[in-house]
Amino acid sequence: MAGLPTDINIDILSRLSVKCLLRFKWVSKSFCSLIDSQEFIKIHLKRSIETNSNLSLILSGTPAPISASSRYWGGKIFSAGLDSLNLGVELDHPFKNCKGRTPIVDSCNGLIALKNDENDIALWNPSTEEHLILPKYWGDLKDFTVVDGFGYDAVNDDYKVVRLVQLVIGNVGYTEIAVYSLRTNSWRRIRVDFPYYILHGWDGTFADGHVHWLVTNNPEDYIENLIVAFNLKSEEFHEVPLPHLENRNDVLVMFVGNFSGCLYFSCLCNYPQPVDIWVLKGCWTKAFSFPRSVGDYVKALAYSQSGGKVLVDKFEYGEDEDINRWELFWYDLQNQGAAADQVTIHGVPQGCRDTIVCVDSLVSLAACAGRGVAGREGRMS
Repeated sequence: MAGLPTDINIDILSRLSVKCLLRFKWVSKSFCSLIDSQEFIKIHLKRSIETNSNLSLILSGTPAPISASSRYWGGKIFSAGLDSLNLGVELDHPFKNCKGRTPIVDSCNGLIALKNDENDIALWNPSTEEHLILPKYWGDLKDFTVVDGFGYDAVNDDYKVVRLVQLVIGNVGYTEIAVYSLRTNSWRRIRVDFPYYILHGWDGTFADGHVHWLVTNNPEDYIENLIVAFNLKSEEFHEVPLPHLENRNDVLVMFVGNFSGCLYFSCLCNYPQPVDIWVLKGCWTKAFSFPRSVGDYVKALAYSQSGGKVLVDKFEYGEDEDINRWELFWYDLQNQGAAADQVTIHGVPQGCRDTIVCVDSLVSLAACAGRGVAGREGRMS
């Protein structure tokens, strides 16, 4: 390959896994320089996304939103390749030595935003093991509801974390909003109108340049009634209408997530109504409908590489909340009521969990920040 034109080398190398590419860097200085270049990193990432390849399932021992289980796996996080899903590998993440939970905020372009019980946040690339502990957020957050979001500002080529800190007393809410920029490696408060209330401490979902949260405009509500989206470029909020729900009064819990790069919405309704999942592509489209025999909560994760199946993580309530009721299945899209294959990932402990799909990438925190900040704590403006 040494004698081939650069564009041919790029085309060949962009088809390889991150693990192979990290080994290829040791072949020669020219290969190392090529693989570390921002141009190649973006080409490799684009090909992985377009071909639905180089995907990993990340499993964190954090309780699901609908479960109050106390089994946290001691902060452990596991990964399994989406092409096989038969063996889980424990990952050496930045908060591995912290006690308590290590919830995943979100994943974007191979980077994961991770936090701990102290509301510290780390940006981490599990494929390259590079990480950055974000600067400490100012103020005492003990009595506040804190939710975060993470995503990519494509216009400014910047990765950002958005933090919403809210305190509600009666019908009066105080909300502080701050944005962390990887380019500047610093936090800054922003002044925007936020006339909404956060009912649950669930972190946001990134899709299409925005971070989304479920909120309500009435503090006395027991369930959210709208979605707000934060534009990472303009740093402004706007509302996203919910899909049409025929039995709105029967809704018990709502969820949003990212499925194949798009925002999705699902809700748990009174039994025996099915679990419907809508995907937002310009307008809401009902993509899947699962009978309650499948589960009480069904989380769509990814298509198979052929596109004929969808991987779902399903949850069923049990008599004992500490009993593991999560199960992974590949469902045939031609017959969503019947499971194609149950997935058992060896090496992953039992208990409640959170699952996300992360693309394996070479995206470098240090390169995105423009200086060597990775592996140490940042600063705060």
